[in-house]
Amino acid sequence: MVYFIIISAILISYYISIILKFRSGWLQLSEINAGHHIQGRVFISVIIPFRDEEPNLEPLIKNLAEQRFSPHHMEVVMVDDHSSDKGQITVKELQKKHHWLRFTESKGHGKKAALRTGISAATGELVVTTDADCHFGRDWLQTIAETYLEQNPDMIVMPVTMNAGKRWFDRFQQNDYLALQMATAGALGTGNPIISSGANLAFKKKSFLETSKSIQGEEYLSGDDVFLLHTFKSQSFKIIYLKSAQAMVKTNPARSFKQFLFQRMRWGGKSKGYQDRFARITAVTILLINVLIALMPLGVILWGSSFLLLWGMSMVLKTTADWSLLNSGKSFFSVRFKLPLFLTFSLIYPYYIVLAGMGSLFFPEVWKDRKGR
Repeated sequence: MVYFIIISAILISYYISIILKFRSGWLQLSEINAGHHIQGRVFISVIIPFRDEEPNLEPLIKNLAEQRFSPHHMEVVMVDDHSSDKGQITVKELQKKHHWLRFTESKGHGKKAALRTGISAATGELVVTTDADCHFGRDWLQTIAETYLEQNPDMIVMPVTMNAGKRWFDRFQQNDYLALQMATAGALGTGNPIISSGANLAFKKKSFLETSKSIQGEEYLSGDDVFLLHTFKSQSFKIIYLKSAQAMVKTNPARSFKQFLFQRMRWGGKSKGYQDRFARITAVTILLINVLIALMPLGVILWGSSFLLLWGMSMVLKTTADWSLLNSGKSFFSVRFKLPLFLTFSLIYPYYIVLAGMGSLFFPEVWKDRKGR
């Protein structure tokens, strides 16, 4: 029991230090708003891989058509990853209305191949990626362009928020996604990025081509975004976080628990392929601290009620640190939850993390009806 207490104290202390570091990094980031004062121009290629997304394509392209950004300085490359629905027809019909809309078919299978096909076809200096089921405000591309021209980064990591559904389960997903986003932004705010989201990412095509042969994680179905980030980081490329509500992309929660769990298993599973040291340590620490807390009720059974104090103290310390991080960003990401609901999530969270973490070890990746390793 003594060893368990010592290990618990070390893990919790390190976990709290990481969370507080992320919070500090988030608070150091300056919020940016588009001023529509571009000095010079940049041509942007928006790459959107899609597979069986027919219902989402027309709203997505309408969203892009409403951008307050010069249509003569943008192109949208829609890459079909072997869809079985009528998505191709929808895109080709919309091409008649929009000269900037392009269509191509993926030269391989899977999202990574579709992205590479799109990037190869892109003619822009700056590549922006998003997903077919996402939507964004009218200043999205304008804000990205201004930030790029002012700071000249190799990569821009940008915020993604999850829409609040009506179900309790939707709120849980939104809370979980906020935690991921705060870790993304907070780590970048400290100058030590660990994760990013391909739902809202921009990078120089030139920088991508320079590093394309050294990008890790090709054996995984997902992770094109994170592995690219790690490659850029290893090359000391300039990576920034665009803290702007105008540059934010919105996505929707998973429709079922199975879909949600397999998504999180896919995300967690790719961490086994991380080469970045800090990203690996952070991923392992988060998994271990949640395994530890999930097992503590068993300690109460084995060692008696005195172990209940350790469990209670661990939960209070972890939950307080988590609340301080999420509470500092929930307004920016338009996430609404009160402390009682957050405490309920906190009790469930360790068991969900253990389930997703263990599942990623024993089950193959699943994405769009495809199985990976």
